[in-house]
Amino acid sequence: MSTEQEIDKTGVIFQPKSKKKLILICCRAKLWKGEKCKCKKIKTIQKYIRKWQENKNNLEPISYRGDKININDINVFAYKNRSKNDSYNKKRENIIACIINNIISEQYYKLSPRWYNLKNEIRIFIKELCKKKGICIDNIECIPKAGRCHHYDFKIIINNSEEIILEFKCNASCVNDTPQFVSPMKPSQYLESSYEKYYYNNYFSHLVYEYNLPLPTEEEYLKYIHSTNPTCLKNHQEKYYRGCKKSSKYSGEENDIKFYESSKKTSRDSIMNFISKYDIDKDKLTKYLLDTQKNKFYMLYKDGKLYLETINLNDYIITEITKDPEKNRYIAKTKSDRNLNILLRWKNGNGIAFPSFQIS
Repeated sequence: MSTEQEIDKTGVIFQPKSKKKLILICCRAKLWKGEKCKCKKIKTIQKYIRKWQENKNNLEPISYRGDKININDINVFAYKNRSKNDSYNKKRENIIACIINNIISEQYYKLSPRWYNLKNEIRIFIKELCKKKGICIDNIECIPKAGRCHHYDFKIIINNSEEIILEFKCNASCVNDTPQFVSPMKPSQYLESSYEKYYYNNYFSHLVYEYNLPLPTEEEYLKYIHSTNPTCLKNHQEKYYRGCKKSSKYSGEENDIKFYESSKKTSRDSIMNFISKYDIDKDKLTKYLLDTQKNKFYMLYKDGKLYLETINLNDYIITEITKDPEKNRYIAKTKSDRNLNILLRWKNGNGIAFPSFQIS
């Protein structure tokens, strides 16, 4: 009991002339408002919470595509960590596929409102998708197709015959909200000249000599540069991440930090100068966009809701291109009068590995 009240010798609570307000310490019940001790109710609630937690902890994880999914993994839909985005996306895609393929235990939905909500959102999404396609569902299968060799995340097969391709984007309610909708590899095939050769001959060779690193032959460099971890640049990539403060491999050594900063500057300067000199082949890039975007539907997730978006192919027919070298990008205008930002960048270390376009 708080000192806001007094008790007489018989143990009877009384209200002093100062009219202090009595609050029980055990459960914070406000006796001055006529409330009674809540301890019994609280213990009952705590009992059910413990039981609920035990049931959650006893659930068997679900094995799927080499992944282990447990009930707490539903929280991955709320995570926003760019450094772990690839692993988070894989987990999200596996969860969606498991729900569609009816692999998830019913206990997940009973014990977690988030699991139940996502299942319901997927049910509504599939219903709307089938309505747009003019088909009724007897059975459905979801096949994950994510990866750099594919241009979509899921193949949905309905009634063993109707195939629908889906691209999944998290933390967006429309495609325009996403940082990119497509990322073409080997960007030089859509450029007037090879950026990789330009960088190797005019920038990279000087950079590696300055830091006493081995210089692979041009042939070897061009062969492996489009992988995430080029074998011929293993030492360069390790040194780059040792100099990056956000990397788990950060060493704090001055020479590593200088190499990291030099690589970033060299990359930025090379892209700016390259864009100033060379144009994009708009017909080739248009063909790529149409081939990868036609017949595609977008599944967009934001704040617990799923959104369906379809494609207007005129958004991907490029009519003209302007340059914005200061921002390392080209700007394409499309047939629908939409602007596409085409950023030239490196995906696995500036000037180190995997040059590509990022189109948004």
